[in-house]
Amino acid sequence: MHRAVVAVLVLFLSLTAVACAAGGARYAASPSAGFASPGAASSGSTAAAPADSTMAIPEQLVIEGSLTVQVEDIGDLVPALHALVTSMHGRVITEVVSGAETSWSAELKLRVPPDKVEEVVAFLAKRGEIQDKRINATDVSKQMFDQELAIKNLRTTLDRLTALMGGANLNVTQVLEIEKEMTRVRGQIDQLEGDQRFLKDRVGLATLDVSLSRRAGAVTVAKAKAYPGARFAVLSLFDPGTRERTRLGAGFVLHTVLRSMTLEVDLFRKEANAAGVDRKVAAVATLGGASYSDFLGKGERRTMNPYLGLRLGYGYLDSSRFVVQGEAGVELFKAKYFLIDASVRATGFFGKESDLALVSGLGAVIAF
Repeated sequence: MHRAVVAVLVLFLSLTAVACAAGGARYAASPSAGFASPGAASSGSTAAAPADSTMAIPEQLVIEGSLTVQVEDIGDLVPALHALVTSMHGRVITEVVSGAETSWSAELKLRVPPDKVEEVVAFLAKRGEIQDKRINATDVSKQMFDQELAIKNLRTTLDRLTALMGGANLNVTQVLEIEKEMTRVRGQIDQLEGDQRFLKDRVGLATLDVSLSRRAGAVTVAKAKAYPGARFAVLSLFDPGTRERTRLGAGFVLHTVLRSMTLEVDLFRKEANAAGVDRKVAAVATLGGASYSDFLGKGERRTMNPYLGLRLGYGYLDSSRFVVQGEAGVELFKAKYFLIDASVRATGFFGKESDLALVSGLGAVIAF
C-alpha cells in the first residue's frame, strides 16, 4: 500500500514539473502573457496579472562569423591580431600557421566581445583585402528562458522529493524508488545547467573564424642544389725516382647535397727540371662519393663530422693514367650555407707505369 502511494506521488511530481515547463514556454512565446507574483501563486489566487506587469524577455544573441583575408605578409600580422584580441579581453582558441620559415597562410579562431566584432573586421580591412565576410546573429533568448524555467521547476520537484524522503514509515523499497527519482532529476538539472553555461559563453563572446593568405601565394624557401668551392692540395709520391716527391696545387670542388656525389679537379705545379726533362703540370680529376658514420654523428654535427669515400677518375703525371682513390676526411665546420673540410686520399695511378701517392687537401664550399 505504501509503495503504491509513493509511486503515485513521484509520478504526480514529475508530471507537475513537465506541465510547469510547458506552461513557461507558452508564456515566453507570447509577448502578451503575464506572470502572477509569487505571493499570488502560493495563495491559489486565479486573478489575472495587471497589463503593466507583462514581462519582456531580453534579447540574447549568439554572434558567429568567418572572414577570408588576403594580406601582404602574415608573419607580423598574426602577433598583431593576438595583441588586439587580448586588449579586448578576448582570446585566441586556435592558431595554425603554414609556410615553414616564411609564413604564407594562417587559420585562427577568435573569441571577442560582441561589440568588438566590427573593430576586428576594420583592423583586418586595413591590413589586407577582405575576400569573404559572413557574420550571423542568432537570438537564443527563448531557449535560455526555457532552460531557466525548466531548472526552476526541476529544483521544486527535487525539494518535494527531499521532503517526501524525510517522511516516516518508508520501507527500503520506497526509499530506493525515491532516491532513484531524485538522481534522475539531479541529472536533468546538471545537464540543463551545463547547456545554459555553454549558451551564456557563446552569448558573452562572439566567435570569428579568420583565414589569412599571402597575396603573392606560397613562399619557396631557398634550398641548396650544390656546393661549389675551392681547395688547396698536396701531392706526395711514395716512390718518386728521379721525380720531385712533393708538389703543391689547388683545385675546384663541386659537392652535391649530403656528399652523395662530388666532382674535384686538382692541378699541381710543374716539377723542377731533372736531367734536362721538362715536366708538365700534374692533374687529378675524380668523381666519387662519401658516407657518414651513424655512430659518429651521421654528418649532422656542426663540427668534426668524419666520413669515408671512394673516387675514380683521370690523372696525369708523366703520362695519362687511370686513378683510384680511397678517401678519409673530416668536416671541420659545417653550417647551412658553408662547409670547410680536410681529407687524405690514398691514390693509385695506373697505366703503362703505376705510381702510389697521397693527395692531401683542405677545401671550402658554399651553397648554390
